[in-house]
Amino acid sequence: MAVVFVASTAGAVMVRDFPNGLKWIHRPVKHNRIVAVQLFIPGGLLNEPAEKVGVTALTTAVMLKGTTVRNALQLAQAMEGLGASFGVDAQPDCLSVGGQVTLDNWKSAFDLFEDILLNPSFPPSEVEKEREALLNALRTRHEQIFVVADERLRRELYGDHPYARAEEGEENTVRAFTREDLVSWHRERFRPEGAVLVTAGPVPSAVLTRRVSQLVERWPSGGGGARAGRPVAPLAQSKIAVETPEFEQSYLMIGHPAPAVGDRRYPVMKLLNALLGGGMSSPLFREVREEGTLAYEVSSFYPSRRWGGSFVVYAGMDPKNLSLAEEKVRRVLQSFVDQPPSAQDLADAQSYIRGHYLMDHQTNARLAWYLGWWELLGLGHEYDLVYPRDVAGVSAEEIHALAREILSGPSITVRVESRPPAR
Repeated sequence: MAVVFVASTAGAVMVRDFPNGLKWIHRPVKHNRIVAVQLFIPGGLLNEPAEKVGVTALTTAVMLKGTTVRNALQLAQAMEGLGASFGVDAQPDCLSVGGQVTLDNWKSAFDLFEDILLNPSFPPSEVEKEREALLNALRTRHEQIFVVADERLRRELYGDHPYARAEEGEENTVRAFTREDLVSWHRERFRPEGAVLVTAGPVPSAVLTRRVSQLVERWPSGGGGARAGRPVAPLAQSKIAVETPEFEQSYLMIGHPAPAVGDRRYPVMKLLNALLGGGMSSPLFREVREEGTLAYEVSSFYPSRRWGGSFVVYAGMDPKNLSLAEEKVRRVLQSFVDQPPSAQDLADAQSYIRGHYLMDHQTNARLAWYLGWWELLGLGHEYDLVYPRDVAGVSAEEIHALAREILSGPSITVRVESRPPAR
């Protein structure tokens, strides 16, 4: 068992590795009386076999509906009585359990956190309630035009990789799950091997060490742990896909393969995304919506993924503007291929990313989240401080080089063409 103290601009961060495979990171916070707990477990939706897609979403939903000690009502009343909030979440690259509470109630809240993590009872009645809620969400998801475009884009970009799947699963798989499936999935996947626990708050480290050590004793290793992920396969060639559901409007999505989180070009890609679609001053917004009045919404996004990312531009418009809007979007993308951003535009984008990043660290819960997130993704918790510096160090030439590589390469275009509902 190793204990390491790491200096940071916010004080010492304590890091401890336990024999069961759990890594614990503690960030002391003295300026408030909030204690945050965040646990990341590797794997997430990546671990789901195709025939069990959705099992993670259903499992995490039911975990908050009762334990071997408390039923759903008692669990809700306990959280309310403590002023605590806890959540269990399924993400593409990990599972997470976390929450926060005031300092006075942290011990009882940590007991609650441990109970939710280790002792969910999966009551049959709650399984059915959450199954029906998930099925309702699945039935209505295609009523949203963005979802229709996004699901098709991910299938075309990622192929047979788990990133292509809907996080909520499919109706046929969700309907088939039994309570025993959820119990088994929890037992196999909520394991300490490779997991990262982060605490942030004013509790003395010696006191926290004793409590975390008790959790470790009750959470032995020996389960399946996370399956190894696999990189996303390169996109061989460009493709245009057309969807024709019943919508009054049309939609456009253009997706390019992009660097994974661990790639040295990750901060460069974040800046390219901010330059193209970051806010109302971005060229996409200005030229397609504001000046061109060709779309009611237009932007871009670049989600952080461990095994392969994607850069996506999207726009929603009146059906008569679909072709013109696509032409204008491609012209904006080509302008970044043709020349680097100006020094002022780059400086503005760097300030934009840094400002949003720092603002998102204002609560202990988000402080803990970022430390655990970077650690789980393989960059180390220290990258929480390094990332803004990496962004600040990117040059216009690096952005231009990446734009030429990414935006000139293969892409997937999804056009959702209008087909008004039958009257």
